[in-house]
Amino acid sequence: MTNNMKFNIQDRIVLDEMVDTFTTEMTKQHHEYDLDGKKPIITKAYWLMMIKEVQDKIDSFTTKKALKHSNRFR
Repeated sequence: MTNNMKFNIQDRIVLDEMVDTFTTEMTKQHHEYDLDGKKPIITKAYWLMMIKEVQDKIDSFTTKKALKHSNRFR
């Protein structure tokens, strides 16, 4: 059984906001680690790599119209 369900514009608005918010908060947290001289368990580079991988998967399950909208407003 194949699921042909794709994310629409409304889905992408929510998903984009979630990914962007997570990325912003992760960056802030790592900046605080740097200021405090702490070493994070998961590196910023690893997080960014995983965020990119998740974003690519989200893009592959998004309608062309929604992806165009996302790319235009992001």
